[in-house]
Amino acid sequence: MVTKIDITTVQTNLDMAKTDVASISPERLPDSIYDAIITSAQRYTDKAAIRYILDGDCLGPTQIPFAKKAIHQLLKLVKGKAFAAPYREISYQEVAKQVTQVSNALQSFGIGRADVTSIIMPNFPEMYFSLWGAETAGIANPINPLLEANIIKEIITTAGSKVLIALGPVPGSDIWQKTLAIKDDIPALEAVISLFGDDMPVSANNKVPVYSFEKLLAKQNGQQLNVEKPKQNDICSYFHTGGTTGLPKLAKHLHLNEITNAAQMNLVSPMEPSDSVLIGLPIFHVNAAITGLASMMLGSTILLAGPSGFRGKHVIQNLLTLLDNFDIAFMTAVPTVYAGLLQSLSAEKTPPIRPKNMKLALCGAAPLSPDLQAKFINKTQVNLVEGYGSTEGTAVSTIMPVNSVATRTAVGLTIPGMVLRIGEIDSNGQLIRLCDFDETGEILIMGNNVFPGYVDNKHNNALWVTTPAGEKMVRTGDLGMLDNNGYLSLCGRQKELIIRGGHNIDPKMIEDVAAAHPEVLLAAAVPRPDAYSGELPVLYLTLVEHSSVSSDELESFMKANVPERAAMPKMIHVIDEMPLTAVGKTFKPALVCLEIKHVIDLALAETFKENKYSIHVQPDKKYGIIATITIEILIDEPATQAHIKALLADYSFNYHVVCTEKFILESL
Repeated sequence: MVTKIDITTVQTNLDMAKTDVASISPERLPDSIYDAIITSAQRYTDKAAIRYILDGDCLGPTQIPFAKKAIHQLLKLVKGKAFAAPYREISYQEVAKQVTQVSNALQSFGIGRADVTSIIMPNFPEMYFSLWGAETAGIANPINPLLEANIIKEIITTAGSKVLIALGPVPGSDIWQKTLAIKDDIPALEAVISLFGDDMPVSANNKVPVYSFEKLLAKQNGQQLNVEKPKQNDICSYFHTGGTTGLPKLAKHLHLNEITNAAQMNLVSPMEPSDSVLIGLPIFHVNAAITGLASMMLGSTILLAGPSGFRGKHVIQNLLTLLDNFDIAFMTAVPTVYAGLLQSLSAEKTPPIRPKNMKLALCGAAPLSPDLQAKFINKTQVNLVEGYGSTEGTAVSTIMPVNSVATRTAVGLTIPGMVLRIGEIDSNGQLIRLCDFDETGEILIMGNNVFPGYVDNKHNNALWVTTPAGEKMVRTGDLGMLDNNGYLSLCGRQKELIIRGGHNIDPKMIEDVAAAHPEVLLAAAVPRPDAYSGELPVLYLTLVEHSSVSSDELESFMKANVPERAAMPKMIHVIDEMPLTAVGKTFKPALVCLEIKHVIDLALAETFKENKYSIHVQPDKKYGIIATITIEILIDEPATQAHIKALLADYSFNYHVVCTEKFILESL
């Protein structure tokens, strides 16, 4: 048995099984997230735990634009604010101090083990301090800052938050405006802590007091907690995840869940303590939250790519230079980031520089097309692999080896220390049987990284199933299959989520808005495959009889009322009749099939307009949904097949091409 295995060398589940999972057993892991941070601070003391750049033209510690330095110094001198700092470096010892101070500050407001602190903040280092400090004092509830104010309010209210930590009045951000708009209407909220903001005592117009983050922390003991440290089985966080109720569901994480998943990542990662990891995904999402914790536990260095992460100025444009100058060994991102980097490289005349210390790039949260993967590896000479995970499994459940022996598109091998199975589930949510190799069913997970359930108990109905061996497993809602080497292939979703560039969108959010229009009878939001974002939301509507509402009016109504910008439908289709199941429910797979057909038709129409072709898309027991493309007239069959494959290379849906009487299997 080995205590660490490098995902760049393994090939099958037998290789994964060589790891000593006892090394990540509860007895061998830290007692809590706080304990993990303190242990690393004692071991690595003055070593850089976090490096931070304001945006992508801050190319290195000694390559900061003069104008940025000057603006930072001016703002600090005149306003006493440090939000424009172009570069910061925080040691392990300082991280531990700040986390301790945040925890003690929250405890001074009465936050105990079962109390919740919500956090609305972009990727400043203080986001990590606040997350880990809130998890130490009680329960952290990080929230997507891009959500509209009313959704943020509902999440904070549902969580029962007593304290809110939010970014203050910083140029270019509307977080503080949202905070002011909602804070006095949240029932349990007793205090707001404002990063880069000022104190605002209670007054007639200010029911909930505001405290300056910096001033508050300066008063706190940074060497020792004021109360007892948390334990492994204490709840540490609520992470919001897509649901089918119109609002995000809150998933509970234990300290054990998060430190286990971080340890699992370190067990299979090529990273060493001397390496650095780039974090550009938002920290409110489990991916960046757990990647950051894994780095802290390993003793490596985090590079935060600015408050806006990969969305920040010049970050994608200068990404390879940043990876090289900061000696980055590992990064994780969504497909749109890698696609954006390729577009940026294609626009440049100079050849790309392979980052000298880069070991691995990981893609998650949305499907990665094989073509994008191949182009990225060819252009950058950096290994790019896919992973699969969910908030319910904390973050990561599978990871793809670099030297894969999978015979079809897959998302990797199950990480050590957890169990992943495929099950046939009936309409009541009961397990009928476990599936054999190469059979499609629902993905089931179990392990110390798997969460204990949702905050609202109604979401826990039919969440667990028990196998014949007595294993209590969580249903993920995703469909997949395993091959005999342990590779997991995704075959679709039972959960009705639309994943746009790694961002989960609940279709009910869109449907509820549309249904509120007086002339809408039925509404169904479904994903449309997209070469850049993976999926885009589209909306299908049926209208009341004799309706005269126009498409422009419907679009204006949706724009005015959809509570999340990313959820605005890319297209609105008015149809005569909504597809329904036998019991009268909307049959969304039929609409998803229609969207896939539209995308294929658009991709093929120009090239094959002289040829006869047909497209048939249907649900498939083995592959989820599959498209059949039939070319009836061919001049050069191999060239035609290759051309269709090239036209559809950026999409992740399954399809096959039928050329005359021959059956060619593609993209499976």
